[in-house]
Amino acid sequence: MGEIIINQDFEEDFSLFEEGKDMEFDSSEILELKKEAQSMKSDEEVDDLLTYNQIKKNLAYDLPHQREGAIRLLKELNATALLADEVGLGKTITTGFVLKEGIVRGFIKKCVILTPPSLVTQWQEELKEKFELDFTILEKNEDWNKHSFLIASIDKVKIFDKNILKFKHSEAHKISWDLVIVDEAHKLKEKNTVRWRFVDRLQKKRFLLLTATPFQNDLLELYNLLHLLKKGHLGTIKEFRRKFLHKGNKRHPLNPLELKKRLDEVMIRRRRDETNIDYKERIPRIITIEQTPQEKMIYENTVRLLKENYFRTDGNEINGRLVIYAILPKVTSSSKSAIETLTKIVENEKYHNITKEFAQGILDDYSKLEKDSKIEKLLEVIKEIQARSDDEKTLIYTRHPTTLRYIVEKLEPFNLKIIEFQGGLSREEKAERINAFKNGEADILISTDTGAEGLNFQFCRNLVNYDLPWNPMSVEQRIGRLDRIGQKREMYLYSFATKGTMEENVVDLIINKMCCVGLVIGELPIILFNLGLDSDGKAGKNKIEERLMNSFIDSKGNLDIFSQEVGEIAETISKGMKDYQESKKASSELLD
Repeated sequence: MGEIIINQDFEEDFSLFEEGKDMEFDSSEILELKKEAQSMKSDEEVDDLLTYNQIKKNLAYDLPHQREGAIRLLKELNATALLADEVGLGKTITTGFVLKEGIVRGFIKKCVILTPPSLVTQWQEELKEKFELDFTILEKNEDWNKHSFLIASIDKVKIFDKNILKFKHSEAHKISWDLVIVDEAHKLKEKNTVRWRFVDRLQKKRFLLLTATPFQNDLLELYNLLHLLKKGHLGTIKEFRRKFLHKGNKRHPLNPLELKKRLDEVMIRRRRDETNIDYKERIPRIITIEQTPQEKMIYENTVRLLKENYFRTDGNEINGRLVIYAILPKVTSSSKSAIETLTKIVENEKYHNITKEFAQGILDDYSKLEKDSKIEKLLEVIKEIQARSDDEKTLIYTRHPTTLRYIVEKLEPFNLKIIEFQGGLSREEKAERINAFKNGEADILISTDTGAEGLNFQFCRNLVNYDLPWNPMSVEQRIGRLDRIGQKREMYLYSFATKGTMEENVVDLIINKMCCVGLVIGELPIILFNLGLDSDGKAGKNKIEERLMNSFIDSKGNLDIFSQEVGEIAETISKGMKDYQESKKASSELLD
Protein backbone atom coordinates (compact mmCIF):
# COMPACT_ATOMS: atom_id res chain seq x y z
CA MET A 1 0.00 0.00 0.00
CA GLY A 2 1.29 3.46 -0.85
CA GLU A 3 2.21 6.02 1.75
CA ILE A 4 -0.69 8.12 3.04
CA ILE A 5 0.47 11.71 3.03
CA ILE A 6 -1.08 14.25 5.38
CA ASN A 7 -0.59 17.74 3.99
CA GLN A 8 -2.45 19.70 6.64
CA ASP A 9 -0.59 21.91 9.09
CA PHE A 10 -2.91 22.26 12.10
CA GLU A 11 -2.02 25.80 13.08
CA GLU A 12 -4.16 27.61 15.64
CA ASP A 13 -5.28 30.47 13.43
CA PHE A 14 -6.21 28.21 10.53
CA SER A 15 -7.41 25.11 12.40
CA LEU A 16 -9.49 22.55 10.56
CA PHE A 17 -11.13 21.70 13.87
CA GLU A 18 -13.05 24.99 13.79
CA GLU A 19 -15.29 23.34 11.22
CA GLY A 20 -16.94 19.94 11.65
CA LYS A 21 -15.71 19.15 15.15
CA ASP A 22 -17.97 16.11 15.53
CA MET A 23 -16.60 13.78 12.89
CA GLU A 24 -17.87 10.19 12.64
CA PHE A 25 -16.83 7.43 10.32
CA ASP A 26 -19.38 4.93 9.08
CA SER A 27 -18.99 1.85 6.94
CA SER A 28 -19.30 3.81 3.66
CA GLU A 29 -16.38 6.04 4.67
CA ILE A 30 -14.30 2.98 5.57
CA LEU A 31 -15.12 1.61 2.13
CA GLU A 32 -13.92 4.86 0.54
CA LEU A 33 -10.64 4.58 2.48
CA LYS A 34 -10.19 1.03 1.22
CA LYS A 35 -10.88 2.16 -2.34
CA GLU A 36 -8.36 4.97 -1.98
CA ALA A 37 -5.76 2.55 -0.61
CA GLN A 38 -6.32 0.35 -3.66
CA SER A 39 -6.03 3.37 -5.92
CA MET A 40 -2.71 4.34 -4.36
CA LYS A 41 -1.53 0.76 -4.77
CA SER A 42 -2.41 0.87 -8.46
CA ASP A 43 -0.38 4.08 -8.85
CA GLU A 44 2.75 2.17 -7.91
CA GLU A 45 2.15 -0.30 -10.74
CA VAL A 46 2.58 2.33 -13.49
CA ASP A 47 5.41 1.01 -15.64
CA ASP A 48 4.38 2.75 -18.84
CA LEU A 49 1.85 5.29 -20.05
CA LEU A 50 -1.33 3.62 -21.26
CA THR A 51 -2.46 6.92 -22.76
CA TYR A 52 0.65 7.79 -24.78
CA ASN A 53 -0.62 6.31 -28.04
CA GLN A 54 -3.84 8.32 -27.65
CA ILE A 55 -2.13 11.70 -27.50
CA LYS A 56 1.24 11.32 -29.26
CA LYS A 57 -0.36 12.60 -32.48
CA ASN A 58 -0.96 15.92 -30.70
CA LEU A 59 2.68 16.40 -29.69
CA ALA A 60 5.04 18.16 -32.06
CA TYR A 61 8.03 16.25 -30.68
CA ASP A 62 8.57 13.08 -28.68
CA LEU A 63 10.83 14.01 -25.76
CA PRO A 64 11.56 10.90 -23.68
CA HIS A 65 12.44 12.87 -20.54
CA GLN A 66 8.85 14.12 -20.32
CA ARG A 67 7.35 10.62 -20.40
CA GLU A 68 10.02 9.22 -18.11
CA GLY A 69 9.38 12.00 -15.61
CA ALA A 70 5.65 11.28 -15.62
CA ILE A 71 6.19 7.55 -15.05
CA ARG A 72 8.52 8.22 -12.13
CA LEU A 73 6.06 10.71 -10.63
CA LEU A 74 3.28 8.14 -10.80
CA LYS A 75 5.20 4.98 -9.94
CA GLU A 76 7.66 6.14 -7.26
CA LEU A 77 6.23 9.36 -5.85
CA ASN A 78 2.44 8.92 -5.98
CA ALA A 79 2.30 12.18 -7.97
CA THR A 80 3.41 14.07 -4.86
CA ALA A 81 6.66 15.79 -5.69
CA LEU A 82 8.61 18.89 -6.62
CA LEU A 83 9.04 18.97 -10.42
CA ALA A 84 12.04 21.28 -10.81
CA ASP A 85 13.13 20.82 -14.44
CA GLU A 86 14.96 23.78 -15.92
CA VAL A 87 12.86 26.27 -17.87
CA GLY A 88 12.10 25.16 -21.40
CA LEU A 89 11.97 21.41 -20.82
CA GLY A 90 8.18 21.18 -20.74
CA LYS A 91 7.04 20.77 -17.15
CA THR A 92 3.50 21.36 -18.43
CA ILE A 93 3.79 18.36 -20.78
CA THR A 94 5.18 16.10 -18.05
CA THR A 95 2.31 17.18 -15.80
CA GLY A 96 -0.18 16.63 -18.62
CA PHE A 97 0.99 13.02 -18.93
CA VAL A 98 0.41 12.53 -15.20
CA LEU A 99 -3.06 14.02 -15.45
CA LYS A 100 -4.12 12.05 -18.52
CA GLU A 101 -2.85 8.79 -17.07
CA GLY A 102 -4.50 9.38 -13.69
CA ILE A 103 -7.83 10.32 -15.24
CA VAL A 104 -7.91 7.34 -17.60
CA ARG A 105 -6.80 4.90 -14.88
CA GLY A 106 -9.51 6.34 -12.65
CA PHE A 107 -7.60 7.63 -9.64
CA ILE A 108 -7.76 11.33 -10.56
CA LYS A 109 -11.39 12.49 -10.55
CA LYS A 110 -10.95 15.93 -9.02
CA CYS A 111 -8.04 18.21 -9.83
CA VAL A 112 -7.22 21.89 -9.48
CA ILE A 113 -4.29 23.69 -11.10
CA LEU A 114 -3.16 26.94 -9.45
CA THR A 115 -1.10 29.04 -11.80
CA PRO A 116 0.17 32.62 -12.32
CA PRO A 117 -2.55 34.87 -13.79
CA SER A 118 -0.91 35.16 -17.20
CA LEU A 119 -0.63 31.38 -17.65
CA VAL A 120 -4.22 30.38 -16.86
CA THR A 121 -5.38 30.34 -20.49
CA GLN A 122 -2.13 28.80 -21.68
CA TRP A 123 -2.59 25.85 -19.30
CA GLN A 124 -6.17 25.36 -20.48
CA GLU A 125 -5.13 25.39 -24.15
CA GLU A 126 -2.17 23.03 -23.65
CA LEU A 127 -4.27 20.44 -21.84
CA LYS A 128 -7.03 20.68 -24.44
CA GLU A 129 -4.86 20.64 -27.57
CA LYS A 130 -2.25 18.10 -26.47
CA PHE A 131 -4.04 15.88 -23.96
CA GLU A 132 -7.71 16.32 -24.95
CA LEU A 133 -8.57 17.29 -21.38
CA ASP A 134 -11.26 19.87 -20.63
CA PHE A 135 -10.38 22.08 -17.68
CA THR A 136 -12.61 24.99 -16.66
CA ILE A 137 -11.13 28.35 -15.71
CA LEU A 138 -12.49 29.32 -12.30
CA GLU A 139 -14.26 32.69 -12.25
CA LYS A 140 -16.13 32.79 -8.93
CA ASN A 141 -16.38 30.98 -5.60
CA GLU A 142 -19.46 29.01 -6.66
CA ASP A 143 -17.49 27.36 -9.48
CA TRP A 144 -15.58 25.14 -7.04
CA ASN A 145 -18.56 22.80 -6.67
CA LYS A 146 -19.67 22.90 -10.30
CA HIS A 147 -16.60 21.38 -11.98
CA SER A 148 -14.24 18.52 -11.23
CA PHE A 149 -11.29 19.85 -13.25
CA LEU A 150 -10.37 23.47 -12.62
CA ILE A 151 -7.64 25.98 -13.42
CA ALA A 152 -7.41 29.10 -11.26
CA SER A 153 -5.18 32.14 -10.92
CA ILE A 154 -3.44 31.71 -7.59
CA ASP A 155 -3.45 35.48 -7.08
CA LYS A 156 -7.22 35.53 -7.55
CA VAL A 157 -8.13 32.73 -5.14
CA LYS A 158 -5.67 33.46 -2.32
CA ILE A 159 -7.57 36.55 -1.06
CA PHE A 160 -8.22 36.46 2.69
CA ASP A 161 -11.00 38.56 4.27
CA LYS A 162 -9.60 39.87 7.55
CA ASN A 163 -13.01 41.07 8.71
CA ILE A 164 -14.52 37.60 8.83
CA LEU A 165 -11.19 35.72 9.07
CA LYS A 166 -12.02 33.62 6.05
CA PHE A 167 -10.67 33.02 2.57
CA LYS A 168 -12.84 34.43 -0.17
CA HIS A 169 -12.54 31.08 -1.96
CA SER A 170 -12.97 28.93 1.13
CA GLU A 171 -15.14 26.48 -0.83
CA ALA A 172 -11.93 25.07 -2.28
CA HIS A 173 -10.92 23.84 1.18
CA LYS A 174 -14.07 21.72 1.58
CA ILE A 175 -13.24 19.55 -1.43
CA SER A 176 -11.10 16.42 -1.31
CA TRP A 177 -8.80 16.84 -4.29
CA ASP A 178 -7.23 13.82 -5.96
CA LEU A 179 -4.48 16.08 -7.31
CA VAL A 180 -3.45 19.67 -6.64
CA ILE A 181 -0.92 21.28 -8.98
CA VAL A 182 0.82 24.60 -8.31
CA ASP A 183 2.81 26.19 -11.14
CA GLU A 184 5.72 28.56 -10.36
CA ALA A 185 5.57 27.23 -6.82
CA HIS A 186 8.64 29.17 -5.68
CA LYS A 187 6.18 31.91 -4.73
CA LEU A 188 5.19 29.63 -1.84
CA LYS A 189 8.59 29.96 -0.20
CA GLU A 190 7.31 32.22 2.60
CA LYS A 191 5.20 30.39 5.14
CA ASN A 192 3.46 33.40 6.67
CA THR A 193 1.69 34.49 3.50
CA VAL A 194 -1.94 34.05 2.49
CA ARG A 195 -0.80 32.28 -0.67
CA TRP A 196 1.07 29.61 1.34
CA ARG A 197 -1.80 29.20 3.81
CA PHE A 198 -4.42 28.93 1.09
CA VAL A 199 -2.55 26.09 -0.59
CA ASP A 200 -1.76 24.44 2.75
CA ARG A 201 -5.45 24.20 3.65
CA LEU A 202 -6.39 22.37 0.47
CA GLN A 203 -7.24 18.71 1.13
CA LYS A 204 -5.03 16.84 -1.31
CA LYS A 205 -4.26 13.18 -1.92
CA ARG A 206 -1.55 14.04 -4.42
CA PHE A 207 0.39 17.26 -4.76
CA LEU A 208 2.67 18.55 -7.53
CA LEU A 209 4.78 21.69 -7.13
CA LEU A 210 6.31 23.02 -10.36
CA THR A 211 9.23 25.46 -10.37
CA ALA A 212 12.66 25.69 -11.98
CA THR A 213 13.95 27.85 -9.12
CA PRO A 214 12.83 26.43 -5.75
CA PHE A 215 15.62 28.19 -3.90
CA GLN A 216 17.14 31.67 -4.00
CA ASN A 217 18.63 33.36 -0.96
CA ASP A 218 17.62 31.51 2.17
CA LEU A 219 17.51 27.77 2.83
CA LEU A 220 14.47 28.36 5.03
CA GLU A 221 12.58 29.22 1.81
CA LEU A 222 13.34 25.73 0.58
CA TYR A 223 12.26 24.26 3.91
CA ASN A 224 8.92 26.11 3.71
CA LEU A 225 8.31 24.82 0.19
CA LEU A 226 9.12 21.21 1.11
CA HIS A 227 7.19 21.50 4.39
CA LEU A 228 4.13 22.43 2.33
CA LEU A 229 4.69 19.49 0.00
CA LYS A 230 5.40 16.77 2.55
CA LYS A 231 5.39 17.77 6.17
CA GLY A 232 8.17 16.30 8.24
CA HIS A 233 10.34 15.30 5.27
CA LEU A 234 13.07 17.71 6.35
CA GLY A 235 12.24 17.35 10.03
CA THR A 236 11.01 20.11 12.29
CA ILE A 237 12.27 23.63 11.74
CA LYS A 238 14.58 23.23 14.77
CA GLU A 239 15.99 19.99 13.39
CA PHE A 240 16.47 21.56 9.97
CA ARG A 241 18.30 24.55 11.44
CA ARG A 242 20.56 22.35 13.53
CA LYS A 243 21.36 19.88 10.77
CA PHE A 244 21.63 22.04 7.65
CA LEU A 245 22.05 25.75 8.47
CA HIS A 246 25.38 27.50 8.81
CA LYS A 247 25.34 30.30 11.32
CA GLY A 248 25.38 33.52 9.33
CA ASN A 249 25.18 31.79 5.95
CA LYS A 250 21.63 31.34 4.69
CA ARG A 251 22.54 30.07 1.23
CA HIS A 252 25.13 27.28 1.66
CA PRO A 253 24.03 24.31 3.78
CA LEU A 254 25.86 22.17 6.25
CA ASN A 255 25.82 18.57 5.05
CA PRO A 256 24.97 19.52 1.45
CA LEU A 257 25.12 15.94 0.15
CA GLU A 258 22.65 14.74 2.76
CA LEU A 259 20.30 17.65 1.99
CA LYS A 260 20.56 16.89 -1.73
CA LYS A 261 19.75 13.24 -1.00
CA ARG A 262 16.66 14.22 0.98
CA LEU A 263 15.56 16.52 -1.84
CA ASP A 264 16.00 13.82 -4.46
CA GLU A 265 13.53 11.65 -2.55
CA VAL A 266 10.73 14.10 -3.39
CA MET A 267 12.10 15.93 -6.43
CA ILE A 268 12.55 15.40 -10.15
CA ARG A 269 14.95 17.78 -11.88
CA ARG A 270 16.48 17.64 -15.35
CA ARG A 271 18.81 20.15 -17.01
CA ARG A 272 18.74 21.22 -20.66
CA ASP A 273 22.24 19.84 -21.24
CA GLU A 274 20.91 16.40 -20.23
CA THR A 275 18.16 16.44 -22.84
CA ASN A 276 19.96 17.91 -25.88
CA ILE A 277 17.33 20.65 -26.17
CA ASP A 278 18.88 23.74 -27.70
CA TYR A 279 17.03 27.05 -27.85
CA LYS A 280 18.12 29.35 -30.65
CA GLU A 281 18.99 33.04 -30.52
CA ARG A 282 16.40 35.78 -30.94
CA ILE A 283 17.64 38.59 -33.18
CA PRO A 284 15.47 41.71 -32.66
CA ARG A 285 15.08 44.46 -35.25
CA ILE A 286 13.07 47.60 -34.54
CA ILE A 287 11.81 48.94 -37.86
CA THR A 288 11.39 52.71 -37.65
CA ILE A 289 8.62 54.22 -39.76
CA GLU A 290 9.42 57.71 -41.02
CA GLN A 291 6.14 59.56 -41.53
CA THR A 292 5.57 61.91 -44.44
CA PRO A 293 4.39 65.44 -43.48
CA GLN A 294 0.84 64.39 -44.46
CA GLU A 295 0.96 61.28 -42.26
CA LYS A 296 2.43 63.19 -39.34
CA MET A 297 -0.34 65.78 -39.51
CA ILE A 298 -3.01 63.04 -39.61
CA TYR A 299 -1.47 61.27 -36.62
CA GLU A 300 -1.23 64.43 -34.54
CA ASN A 301 -4.80 65.43 -35.37
CA THR A 302 -6.04 61.95 -34.44
CA VAL A 303 -4.35 62.20 -31.04
CA ARG A 304 -5.86 65.69 -30.63
CA LEU A 305 -9.29 64.30 -31.44
CA LEU A 306 -9.04 61.63 -28.75
CA LYS A 307 -7.49 63.92 -26.12
CA GLU A 308 -9.25 67.25 -26.69
CA ASN A 309 -12.31 66.88 -28.91
CA TYR A 310 -13.96 63.64 -27.87
CA PHE A 311 -17.50 64.45 -26.64
CA ARG A 312 -20.89 62.84 -26.31
CA THR A 313 -23.97 64.38 -27.86
CA ASP A 314 -24.80 66.12 -24.57
CA GLY A 315 -21.41 67.85 -24.62
CA ASN A 316 -19.82 65.82 -21.82
CA GLU A 317 -16.25 64.72 -22.42
CA ILE A 318 -15.75 60.98 -22.86
CA ASN A 319 -13.35 59.35 -20.40
CA GLY A 320 -9.86 59.91 -21.79
CA ARG A 321 -8.39 56.70 -20.41
CA LEU A 322 -11.16 54.63 -21.95
CA VAL A 323 -10.48 56.32 -25.27
CA ILE A 324 -6.79 55.53 -25.19
CA TYR A 325 -7.39 51.91 -24.21
CA ALA A 326 -10.12 51.25 -26.76
CA ILE A 327 -9.34 53.41 -29.78
CA LEU A 328 -5.70 54.51 -29.94
CA PRO A 329 -4.35 50.96 -30.64
CA LYS A 330 -6.74 50.67 -33.59
CA VAL A 331 -5.78 54.09 -34.94
CA THR A 332 -2.05 53.35 -34.76
CA SER A 333 -2.41 49.82 -36.22
CA SER A 334 -2.91 50.87 -39.85
CA SER A 335 -4.43 53.60 -41.98
CA LYS A 336 -7.30 51.26 -42.87
CA SER A 337 -8.06 50.53 -39.22
CA ALA A 338 -7.89 54.25 -38.43
CA ILE A 339 -10.29 55.10 -41.26
CA GLU A 340 -12.74 52.44 -40.09
CA THR A 341 -12.65 53.77 -36.52
CA LEU A 342 -13.07 57.41 -37.59
CA THR A 343 -15.96 56.49 -39.90
CA LYS A 344 -17.79 54.85 -37.00
CA ILE A 345 -17.38 58.06 -35.00
CA VAL A 346 -18.77 60.18 -37.83
CA GLU A 347 -21.77 57.91 -38.33
CA ASN A 348 -22.64 57.34 -34.66
CA GLU A 349 -25.31 59.57 -33.14
CA LYS A 350 -23.82 59.30 -29.63
CA TYR A 351 -21.02 61.72 -30.57
CA HIS A 352 -21.20 65.53 -30.49
CA ASN A 353 -21.11 67.43 -33.77
CA ILE A 354 -17.72 68.94 -32.84
CA THR A 355 -16.29 65.43 -32.53
CA LYS A 356 -17.89 64.25 -35.75
CA GLU A 357 -16.65 67.27 -37.71
CA PHE A 358 -13.12 66.86 -36.38
CA ALA A 359 -13.16 63.15 -37.28
CA GLN A 360 -14.52 63.94 -40.77
CA GLY A 361 -11.69 66.40 -41.30
CA ILE A 362 -9.15 63.66 -40.60
CA LEU A 363 -10.99 61.31 -42.97
CA ASP A 364 -10.78 63.98 -45.67
CA ASP A 365 -7.02 64.14 -45.11
CA TYR A 366 -6.78 60.36 -45.43
CA SER A 367 -8.55 60.53 -48.81
CA LYS A 368 -5.73 62.77 -50.06
CA LEU A 369 -2.95 60.60 -48.65
CA GLU A 370 -0.45 59.71 -51.36
CA LYS A 371 1.72 57.23 -49.48
CA ASP A 372 1.46 54.55 -46.77
CA SER A 373 4.94 54.48 -45.25
CA LYS A 374 4.21 51.52 -43.00
CA ILE A 375 3.10 49.25 -45.86
CA GLU A 376 6.10 50.31 -47.93
CA LYS A 377 8.42 49.44 -45.03
CA LEU A 378 6.72 46.05 -44.72
CA LEU A 379 7.50 45.32 -48.37
CA GLU A 380 11.15 46.22 -47.74
CA VAL A 381 11.30 43.83 -44.78
CA ILE A 382 9.72 40.99 -46.79
CA LYS A 383 12.26 41.49 -49.60
CA GLU A 384 15.09 41.43 -47.04
CA ILE A 385 13.77 38.18 -45.55
CA GLN A 386 13.32 36.46 -48.90
CA ALA A 387 16.82 37.48 -50.00
CA ARG A 388 18.32 35.67 -47.01
CA SER A 389 17.71 32.18 -48.40
CA ASP A 390 15.38 30.13 -50.59
CA ASP A 391 13.65 28.62 -47.57
CA GLU A 392 12.28 31.63 -45.69
CA LYS A 393 8.78 31.84 -44.26
CA THR A 394 7.33 34.87 -42.52
CA LEU A 395 4.70 35.11 -39.80
CA ILE A 396 3.09 38.58 -39.65
CA TYR A 397 1.09 39.56 -36.57
CA THR A 398 -1.51 42.28 -36.18
CA ARG A 399 -4.02 42.87 -33.41
CA HIS A 400 -6.87 43.83 -35.70
CA PRO A 401 -8.77 41.91 -38.44
CA THR A 402 -9.20 45.14 -40.43
CA THR A 403 -5.44 45.60 -40.58
CA LEU A 404 -4.99 41.94 -41.54
CA ARG A 405 -7.29 42.31 -44.52
CA TYR A 406 -5.60 45.59 -45.49
CA ILE A 407 -2.12 44.00 -45.47
CA VAL A 408 -3.36 41.14 -47.66
CA GLU A 409 -4.91 43.64 -50.09
CA LYS A 410 -1.68 45.65 -50.34
CA LEU A 411 0.61 42.62 -50.75
CA GLU A 412 -1.44 40.72 -53.34
CA PRO A 413 -0.18 42.75 -56.35
CA PHE A 414 3.38 41.58 -55.60
CA ASN A 415 2.62 37.89 -56.30
CA LEU A 416 3.28 36.86 -52.73
CA LYS A 417 1.68 33.61 -51.60
CA ILE A 418 -0.29 34.52 -48.46
CA ILE A 419 -2.43 32.63 -45.96
CA GLU A 420 -4.85 34.45 -43.64
CA PHE A 421 -5.25 33.18 -40.10
CA GLN A 422 -7.64 34.59 -37.52
CA GLY A 423 -10.26 33.72 -34.94
CA GLY A 424 -13.34 31.78 -36.00
CA LEU A 425 -11.55 29.06 -37.96
CA SER A 426 -12.47 25.48 -37.13
CA ARG A 427 -9.82 23.08 -35.90
CA GLU A 428 -9.73 21.41 -39.33
CA GLU A 429 -9.39 24.76 -41.14
CA LYS A 430 -6.51 25.75 -38.86
CA ALA A 431 -4.73 22.45 -39.50
CA GLU A 432 -5.17 22.80 -43.28
CA ARG A 433 -3.73 26.33 -43.31
CA ILE A 434 -0.81 25.44 -41.05
CA ASN A 435 0.08 22.48 -43.27
CA ALA A 436 -0.15 24.67 -46.36
CA PHE A 437 2.19 27.20 -44.77
CA LYS A 438 4.59 24.48 -43.62
CA ASN A 439 4.64 22.63 -46.94
CA GLY A 440 5.49 25.65 -49.05
CA GLU A 441 2.10 26.55 -50.49
CA ALA A 442 2.58 30.02 -48.99
CA ASP A 443 5.57 32.15 -47.98
CA ILE A 444 3.64 34.39 -45.59
CA LEU A 445 1.04 33.73 -42.93
CA ILE A 446 -0.75 36.79 -41.55
CA SER A 447 -2.50 36.28 -38.23
CA THR A 448 -4.32 38.04 -35.45
CA ASP A 449 -3.37 37.16 -31.87
CA THR A 450 -6.55 35.15 -31.35
CA GLY A 451 -5.94 33.23 -34.55
CA ALA A 452 -2.70 31.53 -33.60
CA GLU A 453 -3.19 30.88 -29.87
CA GLY A 454 -1.56 27.64 -28.81
CA LEU A 455 -0.14 26.84 -32.27
CA ASN A 456 3.43 25.97 -33.21
CA PHE A 457 5.39 27.43 -36.12
CA GLN A 458 8.94 26.32 -35.29
CA PHE A 459 9.49 25.63 -39.00
CA CYS A 460 9.37 29.43 -39.50
CA ARG A 461 12.03 31.81 -38.16
CA ASN A 462 10.82 35.28 -39.21
CA LEU A 463 8.27 37.23 -37.20
CA VAL A 464 6.92 40.67 -38.06
CA ASN A 465 5.01 42.62 -35.40
CA TYR A 466 3.12 44.96 -37.72
CA ASP A 467 1.55 46.45 -34.61
CA LEU A 468 2.71 45.62 -31.12
CA PRO A 469 0.58 44.95 -28.03
CA TRP A 470 1.66 46.98 -25.01
CA ASN A 471 1.34 43.81 -22.94
CA PRO A 472 4.74 42.04 -22.91
CA MET A 473 3.09 38.69 -22.21
CA SER A 474 1.15 38.96 -25.48
CA VAL A 475 4.36 39.71 -27.37
CA GLU A 476 6.13 36.80 -25.68
CA GLN A 477 3.29 34.51 -26.74
CA ARG A 478 3.74 35.67 -30.34
CA ILE A 479 7.46 34.92 -30.23
CA GLY A 480 6.69 31.62 -28.56
CA ARG A 481 4.96 30.40 -31.73
CA LEU A 482 8.44 30.28 -33.33
CA ASP A 483 10.74 29.92 -30.33
CA ARG A 484 9.87 26.35 -29.43
CA ILE A 485 11.51 22.98 -29.14
CA GLY A 486 12.37 22.01 -32.71
CA GLN A 487 13.38 25.47 -33.92
CA LYS A 488 16.67 24.83 -35.71
CA ARG A 489 17.74 28.36 -36.69
CA GLU A 490 18.16 31.77 -35.11
CA MET A 491 15.00 33.87 -35.26
CA TYR A 492 14.59 37.35 -36.75
CA LEU A 493 12.00 39.47 -34.96
CA TYR A 494 10.90 42.66 -36.74
CA SER A 495 8.80 45.15 -34.78
CA PHE A 496 7.39 48.31 -36.37
CA ALA A 497 7.45 51.65 -34.52
CA THR A 498 6.51 55.07 -35.85
CA LYS A 499 9.23 57.65 -35.25
CA GLY A 500 8.31 60.59 -33.03
CA THR A 501 5.49 58.74 -31.28
CA MET A 502 5.10 56.82 -28.04
CA GLU A 503 5.53 53.61 -30.04
CA GLU A 504 9.29 54.09 -30.21
CA ASN A 505 9.67 53.94 -26.43
CA VAL A 506 7.20 51.09 -25.94
CA VAL A 507 8.65 48.86 -28.66
CA ASP A 508 12.17 49.39 -27.34
CA LEU A 509 11.03 48.51 -23.79
CA ILE A 510 9.14 45.36 -24.71
CA ILE A 511 11.43 44.01 -27.44
CA ASN A 512 14.95 45.07 -26.44
CA LYS A 513 14.61 45.17 -22.65
CA MET A 514 12.16 42.33 -22.02
CA CYS A 515 11.63 39.79 -24.78
CA CYS A 516 15.08 39.66 -26.42
CA VAL A 517 17.65 39.83 -23.63
CA GLY A 518 18.97 36.28 -23.67
CA LEU A 519 16.01 34.63 -21.95
CA VAL A 520 14.61 31.35 -23.18
CA ILE A 521 10.91 30.83 -23.76
CA GLY A 522 9.05 30.71 -20.46
CA GLU A 523 11.46 32.83 -18.42
CA LEU A 524 9.86 36.26 -18.92
CA PRO A 525 6.50 35.08 -17.47
CA ILE A 526 8.36 33.87 -14.36
CA ILE A 527 10.12 37.22 -13.94
CA LEU A 528 6.91 39.23 -14.35
CA PHE A 529 5.09 36.87 -11.95
CA ASN A 530 7.85 37.33 -9.37
CA LEU A 531 7.45 41.10 -9.72
CA GLY A 532 3.64 40.93 -9.53
CA LEU A 533 3.37 42.47 -12.99
CA ASP A 534 1.76 39.62 -14.91
CA SER A 535 -1.79 40.18 -13.66
CA ASP A 536 -4.42 42.77 -14.60
CA GLY A 537 -4.62 46.23 -13.06
CA LYS A 538 -7.65 48.29 -12.06
CA ALA A 539 -8.83 48.87 -15.62
CA GLY A 540 -8.69 45.20 -16.54
CA LYS A 541 -5.53 45.54 -18.62
CA ASN A 542 -2.19 43.92 -17.91
CA LYS A 543 -0.40 46.02 -15.26
CA ILE A 544 2.47 47.05 -17.52
CA GLU A 545 0.12 47.89 -20.39
CA GLU A 546 -2.11 49.87 -18.05
CA ARG A 547 0.83 51.74 -16.59
CA LEU A 548 2.11 52.65 -20.06
CA MET A 549 -1.32 53.84 -21.18
CA ASN A 550 -1.79 55.96 -18.06
CA SER A 551 1.68 57.43 -18.45
CA PHE A 552 0.94 58.40 -22.03
CA ILE A 553 -2.25 60.16 -20.96
CA ASP A 554 -0.61 61.90 -18.00
CA SER A 555 2.31 63.08 -20.13
CA LYS A 556 -0.16 65.05 -22.32
CA GLY A 557 1.83 64.13 -25.41
CA ASN A 558 5.21 65.14 -24.00
CA LEU A 559 7.42 62.26 -25.15
CA ASP A 560 10.27 63.24 -22.78
CA ILE A 561 7.98 62.80 -19.77
CA PHE A 562 6.59 59.58 -21.21
CA SER A 563 10.06 58.17 -21.86
CA GLN A 564 11.00 58.79 -18.20
CA GLU A 565 8.14 56.58 -17.05
CA VAL A 566 9.11 53.92 -19.58
CA GLY A 567 12.64 54.11 -18.17
CA GLU A 568 11.36 53.49 -14.64
CA ILE A 569 9.50 50.39 -15.81
CA ALA A 570 12.67 49.22 -17.56
CA GLU A 571 14.66 49.60 -14.32
CA THR A 572 12.08 47.53 -12.43
CA ILE A 573 12.26 44.79 -15.05
CA SER A 574 16.06 44.90 -15.05
CA LYS A 575 16.17 44.36 -11.30
CA GLY A 576 13.66 41.53 -11.59
CA MET A 577 15.84 39.85 -14.22
CA LYS A 578 18.91 40.19 -12.01
CA ASP A 579 17.08 38.63 -9.05
CA TYR A 580 15.86 35.83 -11.27
CA GLN A 581 19.36 35.07 -12.57
CA GLU A 582 20.63 34.94 -8.98
CA SER A 583 17.79 32.57 -8.13
CA LYS A 584 18.69 30.32 -11.07
CA LYS A 585 22.33 30.25 -9.99
CA ALA A 586 21.50 29.48 -6.36
CA SER A 587 19.07 26.71 -7.32
CA SER A 588 21.63 25.18 -9.66
CA GLU A 589 24.40 25.27 -7.04
CA LEU A 590 22.24 23.42 -4.54
CA LEU A 591 20.22 21.08 -6.76
CA ASP A 592 22.64 20.21 -9.56
